[in-house]
Amino acid sequence: MKLLFLLFISLSLYADHFIEGETYFNNGEYEKAFPIFLQCTKKSKKPEAAYKLGWMYQNAKGVPLDLSKSAQWYKKAADWQVRETNRTNLYETIFSNMDPLSDSTSTNTAVKYISGNFALRAHKPNYLLVSYSDVIPKGEANNETYIQTEVQYQISLRADYVTNWFGFPQIWSGAYTQTSFWQVFTDSAPFRETNYKPELFVTLPFVHNADMVNLKGIVFGYKHSSNGQPVTDGNRTRPSGPVIGSRSRSWNRVYTKAFFQWNNFFSEVEVWHRLSESEESDDNPDIEEYYGQGSIKVAYINEKLLLDIQVNPSITKGIASAQISVSYPTYVSEDVYFYLKAFSGYGSSLIDYDQKVNKIGFGLSISR
Repeated sequence: MKLLFLLFISLSLYADHFIEGETYFNNGEYEKAFPIFLQCTKKSKKPEAAYKLGWMYQNAKGVPLDLSKSAQWYKKAADWQVRETNRTNLYETIFSNMDPLSDSTSTNTAVKYISGNFALRAHKPNYLLVSYSDVIPKGEANNETYIQTEVQYQISLRADYVTNWFGFPQIWSGAYTQTSFWQVFTDSAPFRETNYKPELFVTLPFVHNADMVNLKGIVFGYKHSSNGQPVTDGNRTRPSGPVIGSRSRSWNRVYTKAFFQWNNFFSEVEVWHRLSESEESDDNPDIEEYYGQGSIKVAYINEKLLLDIQVNPSITKGIASAQISVSYPTYVSEDVYFYLKAFSGYGSSLIDYDQKVNKIGFGLSISR
């Protein structure tokens, strides 16, 4: 019992020691923070301390500029965080490209937000929530009567592989996202709609001391979106709209995306180009007019709270859609989050891409 007590006291002292170093670090007293972080890495192999040491060597804060030592500490931080070889390379690449946030709790939230915690890791939020819409939604079957309250859930996973071709790192990724809309509160409880979104993309981290706009990475990718419903021949609802009675929706696009970071703020600016199809096979020729030509996303982290805002403007149609989501860990687990999501505009789902919808939902997520 005494041994357990002494062990607990020792671990508490190490934790307090790291907090002391972090206080110096946040106050810009890097010379005082350095020996404390160094001691933490020797006694407890704390990845957060190794990451801070790497950043200090990279930016000559409290120590002379030494990119070689910086890379060594980033590698240790990655190795202590995960053990798998490719995951180590992935974390090393991400850590070396991320600025410290205002406190360690925010940094830990950012690492989860950016990189996930699994070998096959989260791509977008994985959630289940009860959602209410201000309009009666469309659906997959014409003979169903739908209501405005439904369950919406999303499964989104990705796999990454890190390479260092051409003398700089690349993160090659394959991802799959499935979003389902379930009318669980009706008698037959049908699935109103399911959207399938596989994609392939490569991320190029941007590491440059002369960067003036805090650019952190650029992505080039391809994405397919469809709802897997049968095609129907016939007249269109409008010259460029879907075929009357047809429930099939789909489109393909290539895109590029830029990531930015300003302390606790993260931003994504994305533009895409829809790949053209023949008029006969195109389920929805005007879908890009409603989804827009790109998106702007801003996320703010305050300790364990994550606020995420995304806007999709359509230049050609003069409209815009917006989505706000808020997540915070539950009291049950730090890896299960309360999740609030609000949406206004077009493109809430493929089947009703051309219908303006205002909706709000609340539930749980296991990634963000």
